[in-house]
Parts: sequence; structure tokens; C-alpha cells
Amino acid sequence: MAKIKHIYETSPFYGKILPGDDLIKINGRCVHDLLDYMFFTQTEDGKIELTVRRGDEELCFSSVCEDGDLRIEFEQYLLDKERSCKNKCVFCFIDQMPKNMRKTLYFKDDDFRLSLLYGNYVTMTNVSDEELQRIVDLRVSPLNISIHTTNPQLRVQMMRNPNASKIMDILNTLRAADIQFRGQIVLCPGLNDGQELERTLSDLSEMYPQLSSVSVVPLGMTRFRDGLYPLTPFTQQTAQAAVQQVNRWGEKCLEKYGTRLFYVADELYQKAQMPLPGYEYYEDFEQYENGVGMVISFAQEFTDLVRTLKSSERSIRGTMVTGKAAEKLMEQCMKALNQKFPNLQCDIQVIRNDFFGPEITVTGLITGTDVIGQLQGKDLGEFLIVSSCMLRDDAFLDDVTVSDVEKALGVPVLVSNGSAEDLIGILLHQAGIELEESD
Repeated sequence: MAKIKHIYETSPFYGKILPGDDLIKINGRCVHDLLDYMFFTQTEDGKIELTVRRGDEELCFSSVCEDGDLRIEFEQYLLDKERSCKNKCVFCFIDQMPKNMRKTLYFKDDDFRLSLLYGNYVTMTNVSDEELQRIVDLRVSPLNISIHTTNPQLRVQMMRNPNASKIMDILNTLRAADIQFRGQIVLCPGLNDGQELERTLSDLSEMYPQLSSVSVVPLGMTRFRDGLYPLTPFTQQTAQAAVQQVNRWGEKCLEKYGTRLFYVADELYQKAQMPLPGYEYYEDFEQYENGVGMVISFAQEFTDLVRTLKSSERSIRGTMVTGKAAEKLMEQCMKALNQKFPNLQCDIQVIRNDFFGPEITVTGLITGTDVIGQLQGKDLGEFLIVSSCMLRDDAFLDDVTVSDVEKALGVPVLVSNGSAEDLIGILLHQAGIELEESD
């Protein structure tokens, strides 16, 4: 049952159902979770009948809602408990987290409903045959699926869950029902690379068009791996081999389907010390949120916007922090900005990840402790810029707040939302320059 928290005055059921009521059925169909709610409220004629339980009574109310939005808020967003991950993946990043951090950081979600709603990648190991049929019946699409390998035995070994062996059966069921899905491969040297990766790419290449894209991302390894599976980090050579292998299959698919299907994550290119491909490589950037094409997209957006701006001689100096992975990108962007605004100086400070270890180079995993420790005593200019990807509720992963950093470093800390436009806007605002386009 889904307990109702609030009914907005614009709801067609305002004044009928009440906070505290339990929603049981929609048009006679039992409501198990948010998916049922979303699908059952979409009717051709807009007629909706809700059955609720109020105390010991079951009450029915009817109304018309043509857009399917009943404007009802529930106590639990999913109308059900969020499903946690039952796997014990050898590469799991959460298992490599130190103790005594925020509790929310240790929750492993593996809920196919969140895959649809938020784009989360899920393993499908906790999906029963009945639920798989429900996905088909409700046309739950697109799904984002962590595949890793199509070898059933190897997938069980990597995920340490016997249900992991069913992946090909699940993918084939989705394919047969014309359910759209995207894939992800977390690549671990010595496990699912080389010939195993060849098998996986070959198997998946036959699943287009239901499988619309696959990202290949490198495993992340922190220094907190005591007692965990002995993984091997990427070297420049193993990363190069993986990049070339994936792109070879990408070229095959491009010739066969008109899309490359397989995409290499930016971070794997960086580990390989290979230049990123051009903008056209990423096609429609379907795997953007998985770290594929972020660098090129940001650089393109940044340089295109700078070209449209009116130049100015006003001066300002500040500092921006970044992870090692984005160092060259940010230097390139600042160079482009300085050509238009020669007196606007923003120094790039690469933060070494002492907290998690040297293998972690992405900006989003920088902690407040490392920012303070590595910048304290340095001349940072008039401000410090950090990206919102480092923060949650104004705090870094180690619970150091933006205010803590400001006090420790003695400069205002400005938060960019991660877009090129926002970063440029912050810099120009600090210099007292209006963001206006040239004729």
C-alpha cells in the first residue's frame, strides 16, 4: 500500500482522498509501486478511479485527469522500499570507502525502477521472472543495465551472486519484447578484458537496435582495499589495448548499423594517455552521464560560448580546483577565455586525491580535506571555484563543508554547477563583466 502524504489543491481528487489514506488500486488494478502508479494513471479517456483504505474502510473515488498527473504526494517516493544491491562485486567502489562517512554513501541501490526514473545502472540480479514479465507488460523502457560480461560463469565470479549468470536470458527477453536498454561494462584488467571482452562485445553487437549503446569504463581503485579481491590497476599499455579493442568493434558496428554502439569512457582514454576522439565520435552523447564524452562536450560548449562574447580589459584573479583527469581540459578552456579576456586570470589547481588514493583522478571524488591540505598557505587570488559534483548539501564527501573551506583558506568559495555557461558566468561576474554576446 502507498500512504498518501499530501494532496495539492489542483488535484482532481482534492477534498476526496485525505493524507493518511493508503492507495490500493487504480481503475481496479493493484498498485505495488510508483511504476504501477505512473502507468495506470495514463488512460485514453482520462477517467480515473482510486480505491483507498481509510482506517478499516475501503473507499472509491472517481474523477477525470487527462494529463495523468493526479498531483498527489506519497510518503515514500517509490511507493515502496528502495531495493538494495545483493551483489558483492569485486570492483565495487562502495566497498572501497573508508568507515565513518555519511551513511547514505554506503547504500547500494540496484532497483530497476530507479533505472527508468533516474537513469541508474542496475545489474538485474534481483529481478524475478515475474518482475521481468512485469517490465515487459508495462513497457518499462529504456533500462540502464550493468552487464560487465556476457560469460555467465565469469559474471558470477565478478559479482559473487549466482543470479548474475542469467544476464543473457534477461537481455534476450528484453530484446524479444522490443524493450530498449543501454549497457555498461566496468572493465577490470585480468578479469573481463582481452578475450573475455571480445566475447562480450561480439555477443552485444547482435542486440542492436534494442541495445542502443554500451559504455566501457575503467574500474576505480581506492587505497582502502584491505581484505578485498586482488584487482590489477590499468597501465598505459593495458588501457591502450582496451581502447583499441572497443573502438575496433565500434567501427564494425558503425559500418553495419550506422552507429558505433560501443563507446570508451573519457577516463579510460586518459589512463591510456591517448587523445580523445572528435565530437562526432559520441554521436548523440547517449552515454554522457556515464562519463562518455563529458570532456569534449564541455570543451566544445565552453569555446563556442567564449567566441560569442564581447571582449573586456577588466581584471580579476582567482583559482579553480579540479581532479587530475580534467587538468588538460580546464587549462585548454582557460586559455580560450584569456584570448578574449586577457586580464581575467583563473589558475588551475589540480588536487591530488590523498583521501582515496592516487588511482582516483576524477573531480567528483575530491574531498574538502584534500582541498584545504593542498591549498592552505597558497595565494589563491580573490576567490576559489569548486564544482557541484564534489558536493552534496553543501558538503564534500568527507563532510567538510564549503564554509569550512572558506574559513581555512581565507577566500570565498564559489560553486559551479558543472556547465560551461555557469563557469564562464561566475568568472565574468567576479570581474564585473556582464555576460553579453557580441554582434
